[in-house]
Amino acid sequence: MAQMKKQDAPAVVLVPCARTGHAGCEIVRKAVARVLADTPEATLAEAADCPRGVKRFILAVDGSSACRASQALADCGVRPSQVVSAPAVLAEAGLVKPGVDVRALADRLGEALANAIRGSLAEVVAEARDRARYAEEMAPALKRFRDLWSKLEAVPAPPNGQVAEELRSRVELMGRRSRNLFTRLDEVSPPSAWAEPHDLFQDALLCIAYATEGWTAGNQERWETNLEKARVQVEPLLRRLT
Repeated sequence: MAQMKKQDAPAVVLVPCARTGHAGCEIVRKAVARVLADTPEATLAEAADCPRGVKRFILAVDGSSACRASQALADCGVRPSQVVSAPAVLAEAGLVKPGVDVRALADRLGEALANAIRGSLAEVVAEARDRARYAEEMAPALKRFRDLWSKLEAVPAPPNGQVAEELRSRVELMGRRSRNLFTRLDEVSPPSAWAEPHDLFQDALLCIAYATEGWTAGNQERWETNLEKARVQVEPLLRRLT
């Protein structure tokens, strides 16, 4: 089972297209610089600085179909939170037309692009904050879960006959604690993208309760089947919070 670690403060990273010397790419990088100047939550990075599995929120800015920060990130095994396409933004604003000298409109193009980046960046920052809030709220629940799981793993197979009352009481207590934790998670609102893994995790707590009921009834199949279901269902959320 994945090991949980303390969450780092969320960092939003802006990744522009490469330094090619082309006018469009230079406009992109200047627009990114404008946005960074008034967005303290964001930092600048190149695609190569974002290794696979990086725990950051990334906004990629593509300069053209031939120079795409999003593709460079994909080549590194990284999926950005959002992608801003400079050609699409400028075309929609009616600023790029055949025969127009891009360099002559660099300031106007840069400001239009910066505004589009700010809009997307605000969404990514909100997502980062929401996930950080959720991780903080879930930390005590996850600690309770891990404590409970470690105790469950120490429980022997369900007895065929008599069992010490002390052990039976401990297993029954684990079932009650699992149900209590299930109820506690009703009070935590996950980010929309994490609603499904949150629900799976919560359902796993019921599986644990069912497993303990199987144990006290001497039903090994119910014990083992529900513990295995719980083990599988907690993993998607644990992966997101490690």
